[in-house]
Amino acid sequence: MPIGIGMLGYGGIGKLHALAYRSIPGIYPSLPPYVMAAVCTSSKETAEAAAREGGFERAYADMKALVDDPNVHVVDIVLPNHQHKRAILLALQAGKHVYCEKPLALSGAEAREIAAAAKGSRSRIGMTFNYRFTPALAKAKELIGAGALGEVYGFHSEYLHGGYQDASRPFTWRMRFESSGGGALVDLGAHVIDLIRWLLGDIAEAFAETKTYIKERPLKKGGSEMGPVNVDDAAWAQFRMASGAVGSLLVSRFATGSADDLRIRIEGSKGALRFDLMDANWLYFYDAAGAAAAASTAGGSAAGPAAAHPTTARPAAGAGWTRLETISSFPGAVVPPARAILGWERLHAENQYRFLKAVSEEQDPSPGLADGVANHLVIDALYASARLGRWEKVASL
Repeated sequence: MPIGIGMLGYGGIGKLHALAYRSIPGIYPSLPPYVMAAVCTSSKETAEAAAREGGFERAYADMKALVDDPNVHVVDIVLPNHQHKRAILLALQAGKHVYCEKPLALSGAEAREIAAAAKGSRSRIGMTFNYRFTPALAKAKELIGAGALGEVYGFHSEYLHGGYQDASRPFTWRMRFESSGGGALVDLGAHVIDLIRWLLGDIAEAFAETKTYIKERPLKKGGSEMGPVNVDDAAWAQFRMASGAVGSLLVSRFATGSADDLRIRIEGSKGALRFDLMDANWLYFYDAAGAAAAASTAGGSAAGPAAAHPTTARPAAGAGWTRLETISSFPGAVVPPARAILGWERLHAENQYRFLKAVSEEQDPSPGLADGVANHLVIDALYASARLGRWEKVASL
């Protein structure tokens, strides 16, 4: 029997998920079959329109009705953040699997409630942390795991969007803490926090400062009635890792001139890595040992002629950053070819494929429930730090 996918919500991200589901059978023909069983939105009219556009078999305007549909086996949650917990709990009660857009819930407390409800359940919970599936970052994890960086000393990360600096941009649920759980730290920071944990291990302590630049926005486009904004527009964070490494994070929705600028640089005793989402087809690697060896054979040691005349010294052959070609290297994928440029929707397709594969094999998906909970615990520590002005320990899972 094919796996039936039911989607709760059908905004921009919901449309992207639907597009990715439709593409997966061509990329991975060996995946067991599944169908787009149902979609649910806030009204019958919009649900029927979503079903036609997204290729779903049935349309609902009631969340529980979709969850209780016997033809739905996986509930894909692309709702506003404050609706995630209710949707997940309904799905768990009905014995359905869950695929949830980040964040898992509104807070660490809600995330722990979900984890408690899932304990002992046969339902699998997967998370959308799609940047894990960038081939360049998969290569970074491989290199770190193989010891290519040696002892990791530190990292610098940022995720920058523009657009919110326009004061006429209307108020939405993302600008209200009670419905979003936070601003830039949740919207953008959740992705980077997941990558930091995935690449470098647990975060032990955190420190943050947040800023809200525009504190009121029009409730409607062009309207005069205003609504209060109580989330962060930008945040600056520092981390102390369980490994002893330290690092930083900058997130902003006020970064004029930015598109989708996610960058990470990691430095260790033997080498360094850097990645830029806007240059996502490549990973940049610095091999310190190779550079030192090249320097010793191309101009002498530090005490030799090159050091004596620094103004005329030339870079050693072989030294510097190496651009590693990763592009669309997805093992087992039939199309597109590995030489094809990478697209954002491909990362979502890979995330969804890995989840469906885990469900079909009765395995826990990765990223999964524990990753969603851990993400919230870091964000909780950051907001507590920003409020209290001190370093905060990250609660243990």
